[in-house]
Amino acid sequence: MVLPPRHLLRHEAPPDDLLLLVRGGINGLSDVVLDRSVADCWEEHGFFGVSVFAAPGDDLIALSRTNPAIALRRQLRTARVGPLRQAKFEVAATFTRPGHYSIVLPEATTAVFESLRSCFSEPIDNPGFRPDR
Repeated sequence: MVLPPRHLLRHEAPPDDLLLLVRGGINGLSDVVLDRSVADCWEEHGFFGVSVFAAPGDDLIALSRTNPAIALRRQLRTARVGPLRQAKFEVAATFTRPGHYSIVLPEATTAVFESLRSCFSEPIDNPGFRPDR
């Protein structure tokens, strides 16, 4: 597994119980979207990663207020860090934005995508949905 380069990392390890959420939407974890996302991440940063955002205190409304990309999504899929780690995915604090993490995949295959999906909830209604943002 290729990890993110040091210059992309923040020095914080997310706790197992931290709630993470994919960018949102029903298709955020589809093979097509994941394939495109991890390919873009590989091309730009040299690792297979999927961007997610933390919802400290499990507060999806607060996360939607601070993240317009989340607020625009009617539905979200969530996961906790612990089950992702148990499934052998690294979760790294990446880039400068607080609360941004990358789930690092060992490779970009359908089997890995399926394993990743199994760590996330089914789509839920976004309590912070604001289509006007």
